[in-house]
Amino acid sequence: MDAQAQIAEARQTQIAPLFSAWRAGDEQACEHLFRLFYPDLNRIAAGLLRNERNVSLSAGDLVQEAVLRLIQLRQIAYADRAHFLALSSRFMRRVLIDHVRAKQSDKRHHHKVTLTTRFERSRPVDLGVLDQAMVRLGLIDRERADIVEMRYFGGMTLKDIGEVLGLSEATVKRRWTSARAWLLDAMDDPFVAAQFDA
Repeated sequence: MDAQAQIAEARQTQIAPLFSAWRAGDEQACEHLFRLFYPDLNRIAAGLLRNERNVSLSAGDLVQEAVLRLIQLRQIAYADRAHFLALSSRFMRRVLIDHVRAKQSDKRHHHKVTLTTRFERSRPVDLGVLDQAMVRLGLIDRERADIVEMRYFGGMTLKDIGEVLGLSEATVKRRWTSARAWLLDAMDDPFVAAQFDA
Protein backbone atom coordinates (compact mmCIF):
# COMPACT_ATOMS: atom_id res chain seq x y z
CA MET A 1 0.00 0.00 0.00
CA ASP A 2 1.46 3.36 -1.00
CA ALA A 3 1.74 6.37 1.31
CA GLN A 4 -1.30 8.15 -0.22
CA ALA A 5 -3.51 5.09 0.30
CA GLN A 6 -2.30 4.75 3.91
CA ILE A 7 -3.13 8.40 4.62
CA ALA A 8 -6.59 8.00 3.06
CA GLU A 9 -7.25 4.85 5.09
CA ALA A 10 -6.08 6.49 8.32
CA ARG A 11 -8.26 9.50 7.63
CA GLN A 12 -11.32 7.31 6.97
CA THR A 13 -10.67 5.41 10.23
CA GLN A 14 -10.58 8.77 12.03
CA ILE A 15 -13.73 10.26 10.49
CA ALA A 16 -16.14 7.28 10.63
CA PRO A 17 -16.64 7.58 14.44
CA LEU A 18 -16.99 11.35 14.09
CA PHE A 19 -19.86 10.94 11.60
CA SER A 20 -21.58 8.55 14.04
CA ALA A 21 -21.09 10.94 16.95
CA TRP A 22 -22.44 13.86 14.89
CA ARG A 23 -25.59 11.90 14.02
CA ALA A 24 -25.99 11.19 17.73
CA GLY A 25 -25.93 14.93 18.45
CA ASP A 26 -22.31 15.49 19.46
CA GLU A 27 -21.61 19.08 18.42
CA GLN A 28 -17.87 18.77 19.12
CA ALA A 29 -17.69 15.91 16.61
CA CYS A 30 -19.50 18.12 14.12
CA GLU A 31 -17.02 20.95 14.65
CA HIS A 32 -14.08 18.56 14.40
CA LEU A 33 -15.40 17.15 11.10
CA PHE A 34 -15.77 20.58 9.58
CA ARG A 35 -12.25 21.51 10.67
CA LEU A 36 -10.95 18.33 9.01
CA PHE A 37 -12.90 18.97 5.81
CA TYR A 38 -12.43 22.73 5.65
CA PRO A 39 -9.55 22.57 3.12
CA ASP A 40 -11.69 20.38 0.83
CA LEU A 41 -14.75 22.58 1.26
CA ASN A 42 -12.74 25.72 0.65
CA ARG A 43 -11.24 24.20 -2.53
CA ILE A 44 -14.72 23.37 -3.82
CA ALA A 45 -16.00 26.86 -3.01
CA ALA A 46 -12.99 28.55 -4.61
CA GLY A 47 -13.51 26.47 -7.73
CA LEU A 48 -17.15 27.52 -7.93
CA LEU A 49 -16.32 31.19 -7.52
CA ARG A 50 -13.26 31.28 -9.77
CA ASN A 51 -13.69 33.79 -12.62
CA GLU A 52 -16.98 35.00 -11.18
CA ARG A 53 -17.88 38.66 -11.44
CA ASN A 54 -20.70 40.42 -9.65
CA VAL A 55 -20.87 37.75 -6.95
CA SER A 56 -20.31 39.19 -3.51
CA LEU A 57 -19.68 35.83 -1.82
CA SER A 58 -16.18 34.79 -0.82
CA ALA A 59 -15.14 31.15 -0.68
CA GLY A 60 -15.42 31.36 3.12
CA ASP A 61 -18.95 32.77 2.86
CA LEU A 62 -19.98 29.97 0.54
CA VAL A 63 -18.51 27.33 2.86
CA GLN A 64 -20.20 28.85 5.92
CA GLU A 65 -23.61 29.03 4.24
CA ALA A 66 -23.33 25.43 3.08
CA VAL A 67 -22.14 24.29 6.53
CA LEU A 68 -25.15 25.96 8.18
CA ARG A 69 -27.42 23.92 5.93
CA LEU A 70 -25.44 20.70 6.41
CA ILE A 71 -25.49 20.96 10.20
CA GLN A 72 -29.26 20.55 10.12
CA LEU A 73 -28.93 17.14 8.41
CA ARG A 74 -27.90 14.87 11.28
CA GLN A 75 -30.19 12.16 9.92
CA ILE A 76 -28.10 11.79 6.73
CA ALA A 77 -25.99 8.65 6.95
CA TYR A 78 -22.67 9.93 5.62
CA ALA A 79 -20.57 6.94 4.67
CA ASP A 80 -17.24 8.60 4.05
CA ARG A 81 -15.39 11.65 2.76
CA ALA A 82 -16.70 11.20 -0.79
CA HIS A 83 -20.35 11.12 0.33
CA PHE A 84 -19.82 14.14 2.55
CA LEU A 85 -18.15 16.16 -0.23
CA ALA A 86 -20.89 15.17 -2.69
CA LEU A 87 -23.57 16.54 -0.39
CA SER A 88 -21.46 19.61 0.41
CA SER A 89 -21.11 20.33 -3.31
CA ARG A 90 -24.87 20.17 -3.72
CA PHE A 91 -25.42 22.63 -0.88
CA MET A 92 -22.79 25.04 -2.18
CA ARG A 93 -24.44 24.95 -5.60
CA ARG A 94 -27.80 25.79 -3.99
CA VAL A 95 -26.28 28.62 -1.95
CA LEU A 96 -24.64 30.08 -5.07
CA ILE A 97 -27.85 29.80 -7.12
CA ASP A 98 -29.89 31.41 -4.31
CA HIS A 99 -27.33 34.23 -4.19
CA VAL A 100 -27.49 34.75 -7.95
CA ARG A 101 -31.30 34.77 -7.95
CA ALA A 102 -31.38 37.28 -5.11
CA LYS A 103 -28.97 39.57 -6.98
CA GLN A 104 -30.97 39.25 -10.19
CA SER A 105 -34.21 40.14 -8.45
CA ASP A 106 -32.65 43.32 -7.03
CA LYS A 107 -33.65 45.77 -9.74
CA ARG A 108 -31.38 48.53 -8.43
CA HIS A 109 -28.26 46.43 -8.93
CA HIS A 110 -29.30 44.20 -11.78
CA HIS A 111 -26.26 42.46 -13.25
CA LYS A 112 -26.14 39.28 -15.24
CA VAL A 113 -24.09 36.87 -13.14
CA THR A 114 -22.30 34.23 -15.16
CA LEU A 115 -20.42 31.12 -14.21
CA THR A 116 -17.34 30.17 -16.16
CA THR A 117 -17.56 26.39 -16.30
CA ARG A 118 -15.26 23.52 -17.10
CA PHE A 119 -17.45 22.85 -20.12
CA GLU A 120 -15.67 23.44 -23.40
CA ARG A 121 -17.35 26.65 -24.57
CA SER A 122 -16.12 29.93 -25.91
CA ARG A 123 -18.50 31.98 -23.78
CA PRO A 124 -19.36 31.97 -20.07
CA VAL A 125 -22.44 30.05 -18.97
CA ASP A 126 -25.28 31.84 -17.20
CA LEU A 127 -25.76 30.07 -13.87
CA GLY A 128 -29.54 30.36 -14.11
CA VAL A 129 -29.58 28.67 -17.51
CA LEU A 130 -27.22 25.98 -16.22
CA ASP A 131 -29.50 25.40 -13.23
CA GLN A 132 -32.55 25.10 -15.51
CA ALA A 133 -30.69 22.56 -17.63
CA MET A 134 -29.61 20.67 -14.48
CA VAL A 135 -33.23 20.48 -13.31
CA ARG A 136 -34.28 19.08 -16.70
CA LEU A 137 -31.42 16.57 -16.66
CA GLY A 138 -32.41 15.51 -13.14
CA LEU A 139 -35.94 14.76 -14.31
CA ILE A 140 -34.62 12.65 -17.19
CA ASP A 141 -31.70 10.97 -15.42
CA ARG A 142 -31.10 11.71 -11.73
CA GLU A 143 -27.85 9.75 -11.64
CA ARG A 144 -26.26 11.73 -14.49
CA ALA A 145 -27.37 14.98 -12.83
CA ASP A 146 -25.73 13.79 -9.59
CA ILE A 147 -22.52 12.99 -11.49
CA VAL A 148 -22.45 16.50 -12.98
CA GLU A 149 -23.09 18.02 -9.58
CA MET A 150 -20.29 16.07 -7.93
CA ARG A 151 -17.82 16.44 -10.80
CA TYR A 152 -18.45 20.02 -11.85
CA PHE A 153 -19.67 21.70 -8.70
CA GLY A 154 -17.73 19.51 -6.24
CA GLY A 155 -14.59 18.96 -8.27
CA MET A 156 -14.70 15.33 -7.18
CA THR A 157 -12.62 12.71 -8.93
CA LEU A 158 -14.27 10.04 -11.07
CA LYS A 159 -13.08 7.48 -8.52
CA ASP A 160 -14.76 9.31 -5.60
CA ILE A 161 -17.98 9.67 -7.59
CA GLY A 162 -17.87 5.96 -8.36
CA GLU A 163 -17.57 5.21 -4.62
CA VAL A 164 -20.60 7.37 -3.83
CA LEU A 165 -22.75 5.86 -6.60
CA GLY A 166 -21.42 2.31 -6.51
CA LEU A 167 -20.20 2.50 -10.12
CA SER A 168 -16.90 1.77 -11.81
CA GLU A 169 -14.68 4.70 -12.71
CA ALA A 170 -15.11 3.88 -16.43
CA THR A 171 -18.91 3.96 -16.12
CA VAL A 172 -18.79 7.29 -14.31
CA LYS A 173 -16.52 8.69 -17.05
CA ARG A 174 -18.93 7.60 -19.81
CA ARG A 175 -21.95 9.02 -17.99
CA TRP A 176 -20.11 12.27 -17.19
CA THR A 177 -19.21 12.67 -20.88
CA SER A 178 -22.77 12.06 -22.06
CA ALA A 179 -24.30 14.28 -19.35
CA ARG A 180 -21.91 17.12 -20.20
CA ALA A 181 -22.80 16.84 -23.91
CA TRP A 182 -26.51 16.83 -23.06
CA LEU A 183 -26.14 19.93 -20.86
CA LEU A 184 -24.20 21.84 -23.51
CA ASP A 185 -26.98 21.09 -26.00
CA ALA A 186 -29.71 21.98 -23.49
CA MET A 187 -28.06 25.31 -22.61
CA ASP A 188 -28.00 26.25 -26.28
CA ASP A 189 -31.73 25.48 -26.51
CA PRO A 190 -33.60 28.80 -26.87
CA PHE A 191 -36.50 27.31 -24.87
CA VAL A 192 -34.29 27.10 -21.78
CA ALA A 193 -33.09 30.68 -22.17
CA ALA A 194 -36.65 31.93 -22.77
CA GLN A 195 -37.90 30.20 -19.62
CA PHE A 196 -35.08 31.69 -17.58
CA ASP A 197 -35.72 35.22 -18.89
CA ALA A 198 -39.46 35.00 -18.23
